Amino acid sequence: MKKLVVLALSLFAAVTVSNAQVCALKSNALYLGIGAVNLGAEFSVAPQWTVDVSGTAVIFSPWKNVGETGLYLNGWDAVAEARYYLCKAFNGHHFGAFLEAARFGQASAPYPFGSRTDMKNIQAGGLGVSYGYYFKLNTYWGIDCTVGMGAALGRYEGRADGWTVLPLPRAQVAFSYKF
Repeated sequence: MKKLVVLALSLFAAVTVSNAQVCALKSNALYLGIGAVNLGAEFSVAPQWTVDVSGTAVIFSPWKNVGETGLYLNGWDAVAEARYYLCKAFNGHHFGAFLEAARFGQASAPYPFGSRTDMKNIQAGGLGVSYGYYFKLNTYWGIDCTVGMGAALGRYEGRADGWTVLPLPRAQVAFSYKF
């Protein structure tokens, strides 16, 4: 019993000593073009490591009533990413590995030369790698630019084969506020 109490007190002391954690609230400006709301947070877990989590909800699509050439999308996605900064957290170049999960009720997009794709009840999950640069504007504000690529396993209504491998691109221009 004494060992358990000593272990619990040691863990409590270790957690209370590490109070220098930095958090940045972020929003990806690229999602505004499809009428989506995006919010995320990035937490510093070591001098050069951070964990980034974000979620997107497509509430409405301004392109829904454009006709045959329009883009329509509704649903949500969530991303978790571990990042390694070359200098220090929230400053300069970073490399990352991310996991993403998504579910959309309906998606419609035009392809070049007049063809188009329409999918319903889409479910996907995948992983990938990313590279980015964090522009520090001042003590609190910054811009995080990230690009990445991965692969997802997904399925949608009407596909007889079930699950299929899909490309998983990642692009982000996020404004962040650090506190």
